[in-house]
Amino acid sequence: MVTIGQARRELSEIAKNFTVEALCSGSAARSVEAALNMTDREGQRASPLDPKLMMWLVLCLPIFRSDSIPAVLTRLLSGLRDLFTTLSLRPVDDDAIAHARRVLGVAPVREFFRTEAREIHPAPSFHGFRVWSIDGSTLTLPDTPENRRVFDLPKTSRGRCGFPRLKMVALQDVVSHGFRDVAFRKWKASEREAAVPLLKHLEEGDLALLDRGFYGFRFFQAIRAQKSHFLVRVPSYVKLKPVRGTSKKSGDYLAWIQGKVALPEGQSIQGRRGPPATHVGVRMLVRVIEYQIRGFERVRLITSLLDPEISAREWVLEYHRRWEIEISLDEMKTHQSSTAQGTPRTIFRSRTPRNVMQEAYALAASYNLIRGTIAEAAERHRLEPDKISFVNSVRAISHMLPRMRGARAHDLPSLQTQLLLDIAEALIDRPRRPRAYPRVVKVKMSNYKLKRPHHHQSCVDFRTTIRIGA
Repeated sequence: MVTIGQARRELSEIAKNFTVEALCSGSAARSVEAALNMTDREGQRASPLDPKLMMWLVLCLPIFRSDSIPAVLTRLLSGLRDLFTTLSLRPVDDDAIAHARRVLGVAPVREFFRTEAREIHPAPSFHGFRVWSIDGSTLTLPDTPENRRVFDLPKTSRGRCGFPRLKMVALQDVVSHGFRDVAFRKWKASEREAAVPLLKHLEEGDLALLDRGFYGFRFFQAIRAQKSHFLVRVPSYVKLKPVRGTSKKSGDYLAWIQGKVALPEGQSIQGRRGPPATHVGVRMLVRVIEYQIRGFERVRLITSLLDPEISAREWVLEYHRRWEIEISLDEMKTHQSSTAQGTPRTIFRSRTPRNVMQEAYALAASYNLIRGTIAEAAERHRLEPDKISFVNSVRAISHMLPRMRGARAHDLPSLQTQLLLDIAEALIDRPRRPRAYPRVVKVKMSNYKLKRPHHHQSCVDFRTTIRIGA
């Protein structure tokens, strides 16, 4: 029988140099150490749950969402039992894991994500431009008093949602599907305002694809300040007048868009009437493209890139690549963070705001690790990354994880080669087809009453309440 002290000593020995080799095809192992050193977590007091082990545990939580946190730790340790024959699958209790998560905090996980994201350098894919996409989504959290107080419950026409929500806005490389940066805000925050800090990553030669929710003159100016360009869908309420010499009937014309910008602090302009103005009107020349797909409404696009060599048809086709980020958000929320039947259907499992944010950065970081492995497999086997199934790639990584964890060092290169081959063979069995679905739901509403705080569990002894007959 293994004593508690022996189990803790074995875990302490393992945790000092712990890695998850199936996710370390790039520089992930070095990034974990760098993140821990930068946030001064390596200097913590000795514990069986070393910060390095906890970092990998937190990064794997979104990959094994249907498992409990102790069960995920068991997955990570199970492959080591051939090397440590007396290693227990439950070497510490649940409270120790929860305490180690709190000690680790948010900063190391956030720093790890940012360190790895710096390695995303997309190749030009549209007339010499590197193409990015920006979009947002909401992530559900467990309904606890702490999460309600910090993140709040979204309002609906029938009251409020069942779970608190966190808004995520992301900047993504449309080729590799890697997230260059993410911003987390409360559910009611403006996606456009949340995306402004992400624009610092844009450079000259970049093109940003935007949905109509990001239409805004100041936002466009911020993109142009980075010497980058944008392609955005225009909301129906916006009026665009062709400049002289261009025709609206052609569906491809030039127009001015206008807005106001603040003057430098302390400066103002005195008009003929009223107080001095602190803002001045400016305008920007854009190219407008109008098109319609049979069965759908008419769409207008504008772009700050006025190059006449790029045809209107090319712009329309390029805009539809914006759906790549929608697909990625679906992969992250529906497939990577899917839950087993009978468990709460929330993206995160954390019951406190601090752990929610830790898990949020882990979600983005683990998605990038998976996408990086897919990109490496695609490059080695001369495939396009979007031809490889994300779901089957996650399964291949999950199957290889315990084998690589328990392998000797000299066997790891061959197992890594096998993993990349498994991923390369995980091709999408049903390639994308020209299809469309109406936006409808199966069940519109329920006849049950709305759940209130007083609706909680009660204990009833049914044997004493049975009545037979009148």
